[in-house]
Amino acid sequence: MFIDDNLSTPTIGAPATAHHVQHLFDNKSTEIRQAGEAKVNLAGRTFNVKSQMLEDLKQWNTPDHIRNLRKALIIFHSPIDQVVDINEAATIYQAARHPKSFISLDKADHLLSRAADAEYVADMLVAWSSRYL
Repeated sequence: MFIDDNLSTPTIGAPATAHHVQHLFDNKSTEIRQAGEAKVNLAGRTFNVKSQMLEDLKQWNTPDHIRNLRKALIIFHSPIDQVVDINEAATIYQAARHPKSFISLDKADHLLSRAADAEYVADMLVAWSSRYL
């Protein structure tokens, strides 16, 4: 997840490129293109994906956009994330310019299903972002 404002940007379990997301639609891409949209299951949840999403993914298929953020960046990622591999966070970190930070979400799942994990991210984000407000 990317959240964007004027001063800082956090990522939480985010892939570095659209390629990671694109493969999740492979079995539905023909249906999406023909019908204009289709229901797709991602990480145990159903989403309605429109053909515009497939076009948008082509535009963001390199980490170049990360290098051009020109904002403070904090990356939250779990080394045991089963949806987005921790290597994606490493790619984001390497592509980003300073200031940048990385926080490991030790035992968290991709959706931060446990309240304690979500609260930890919220607390850390508040503390980190206060520097940029």
